[in-house]
Amino acid sequence: MSGKHASRPDPSWEIIGRKGQWQVLPIQPYSDADQRTWPPKPYRPSSEERHLITLAKAWSEKMGIQRTGLNYYLDHLPRGYAVFEIDQNGKTGVTYKRLFGHWSGKYYDSILRFQPHFLWLMSGRQGICECILCGSYKAEPIKRRIRIHSENQLLVPRENQLESESSSRSTSIAGRATGSFSNRPQRHIKAAGAPYAQDAEGTEDVFKDQLRRLEASKGGTTGIEDDVREPNSIDWRAEHSWTTQNVQDWAGIDHVQRSLTLIEHQHAFVPRVGELVLFCPIFLHEHYLMLDEKTQEYKFYSFTQKCFHGFPTWRGGVITAVPSAIATDGPIDFPDIQDLPSKQNNLNTGGFRVETFPDPNDEEDKTMSKQYRYLPLRNIRPLSHWQMLLRGTPRNQWHPSIEHALTCMTSISLLEKWYFKGDWPYATIRCKGIYIGPELITVGDAVRIAPREKGKGCTDVLVVESIRLHLDDIKAEHVAPDSPLLSTRSYITLVGKGYTIDQSRHHQLKPEDASSQSGGAEAVSQDEIKTVFRPVGSALYGPWYRLHEAHQRYEISHDQILGRLCEGAAVQLWTGLLQHKSAKSKTSGIKPSLDYDLKGIEDGRVYSTQVDERLGEVDVGSVLWYWADTRAEALDIQTINGLEVGKYDTTRDKDTLELWRTHLKILNGQQLSLDPIASRYTSNFPDFEVNESKRGRPTGSKVINGKLYRPGDPGYEDAIAGAIPEPQTTPIKRKGSQLAGAALVSTDEEDEERETSVTEAEYWYDAADAPAVVQTIEEVERPVLKQKKQKTKAQIMARAVEDEEISDDEDWYRHIPLARGGTEETEGGDYDPRADAD
Repeated sequence: MSGKHASRPDPSWEIIGRKGQWQVLPIQPYSDADQRTWPPKPYRPSSEERHLITLAKAWSEKMGIQRTGLNYYLDHLPRGYAVFEIDQNGKTGVTYKRLFGHWSGKYYDSILRFQPHFLWLMSGRQGICECILCGSYKAEPIKRRIRIHSENQLLVPRENQLESESSSRSTSIAGRATGSFSNRPQRHIKAAGAPYAQDAEGTEDVFKDQLRRLEASKGGTTGIEDDVREPNSIDWRAEHSWTTQNVQDWAGIDHVQRSLTLIEHQHAFVPRVGELVLFCPIFLHEHYLMLDEKTQEYKFYSFTQKCFHGFPTWRGGVITAVPSAIATDGPIDFPDIQDLPSKQNNLNTGGFRVETFPDPNDEEDKTMSKQYRYLPLRNIRPLSHWQMLLRGTPRNQWHPSIEHALTCMTSISLLEKWYFKGDWPYATIRCKGIYIGPELITVGDAVRIAPREKGKGCTDVLVVESIRLHLDDIKAEHVAPDSPLLSTRSYITLVGKGYTIDQSRHHQLKPEDASSQSGGAEAVSQDEIKTVFRPVGSALYGPWYRLHEAHQRYEISHDQILGRLCEGAAVQLWTGLLQHKSAKSKTSGIKPSLDYDLKGIEDGRVYSTQVDERLGEVDVGSVLWYWADTRAEALDIQTINGLEVGKYDTTRDKDTLELWRTHLKILNGQQLSLDPIASRYTSNFPDFEVNESKRGRPTGSKVINGKLYRPGDPGYEDAIAGAIPEPQTTPIKRKGSQLAGAALVSTDEEDEERETSVTEAEYWYDAADAPAVVQTIEEVERPVLKQKKQKTKAQIMARAVEDEEISDDEDWYRHIPLARGGTEETEGGDYDPRADAD
């Protein structure tokens, strides 16, 4: 308990002192706890180890004493505070840990909620505590793991129902659409040209703008319809190709649509990016994963030795990359499920990249993501198969990542919101995909519908034509830019064509004819099955019947979906119906089941609701869903393919986001001052003063008789006054080139070599050799220059030897300046002859 000092690691601790270097951090003697608030039985004392580690880390960071490679832990909790635990109702094996001792008599249900109060105590109780129990709690713009409780929260349960309990505490448009809002009017002041509303990062909130337009059309007869475009979002622009009159020649790449097109042309059993799976890092050579019919366990089987060789070592993982060498290796097909077909490329381009899934409840340690493998399809199975594949493996031998993956079985996030349609006070946002638990569902997929009654099997499917986020009961306060909500209620539905293999559920049968086998139900034709159903071999499940008229559509909520309808042959391979060639004739007539993994999905969702700390406490057997903006937020992962994502991305600071917005304004053709951009890169550089003289003649200079007179030079005053006569040349009819005349002016070096006095000057060529245009007129004799005698090659080489003595064969080129010639010898196009000597 808190009264017991923990200066030395306790033998019962599982983290402190086990790995790495640890140092105890004594706390200050401040506390406001009251031990009388401790709970009675059935509460029991619990381990304080994680509290001591997390609080010590936060306090060391605040004091600035944290060092790399050194882990801190508190010697004990503040006096009067203690951690207790209690079992959940029912024999579920789940316990709740709570920190008691606060003077209010209430408890902290997480370490992060007690952290502000602890730091306030360690500061000597200075100022006002802003923890959730002291009454001065201030909610952050984006606060994770805090659920908004409201009586109006709901999600859609079954078809034809519009209300159910919502469990989202996210800031997504789905999660923030429910909850309470203050009716107090607000005054909004924004700069000219600024967006109507912004999110937490300062990016324009296009959905708020759509609500504003919807409110303006209130009372009309048509409402509004518009595509969802976010040209002022750097993320949206990076993954979409879109051009308007305001965006000139913008060559964006529609990465999202490329991914959706790839999914559309591949089998349903192929894993997709962002999905949670089970994977086997090590697969025995020349073995196959098969079902032991005696024990109903999945093991390695060798056809050579004709025996089973143990269980695979399964892990939970997330798909971060799919095969990119489809053009040469061909698409993933049925043989890849159990075998290794011949491929031309290695697994880094022809396989799936699977990263071990870290704990979504642990915000500090995400190092499991660094453990990844490039694997073929035979090493991977859907997460919904966990009960089948782990049958026979003791729970204590499971890899921790399996339970981590099951924790996210009730997480949902929408993909590619592309269309907005509304009629006040109701609106819908259509999407192209949705992550439901471990799987990605896209438009065009066939999904299995959960049974209507508990204990029954799955018989119905839905071919998805539309995925919709509904915003219901929109009010005026929801349109305000600072409102975190979009509507009073929100829910997700999937719309499409419904089919069933249960003849009694045919839409033409009346209730009294449901039990009769002689009903007039007509099965769907094989041609329609091949056209409507994307999975190949859907007819293997049996004859299909319509659940509605052909012109109608079937609508269900997201919590009714079990998962994708995979190809019938793939299910037969997974369940062991086709694993023996000799039994192929016997099993060919056995139909694959629609609910082969039904129990695993249902138990996984119940387990997720109990252990996911982002969800509230519920009764045993209940299912709650965690809504998130993105898949990275839903899985709470730090890196994908080695790149930081979501809130863990350190690049997305305030300055970088502002710079990106400036770049987008330039791409959009908006006029803006570049001074802020220039100052961002030049403000830290000193001003350089150029001390060199400027090129060209100084102001006031004059050239007389080929001599340049500068201001201040001897004889300059006489030259200005006209005392030094200028020679007159024979007039010519055509005008001379000023550029050529400027080239004849002597330079400074030539002036130094030449004698300063005209009378003492030595003329280097005779008048007879001079050009005709420079002949003298009257008594004025023009001074002419005497040409230098040309030297021979031997004289030039001899002079060079005198000036510089060559010591060896390599020194003669060491001082040659680099010449930029655009060659390929060195990087950047600079040819360096010294590189040849290495």
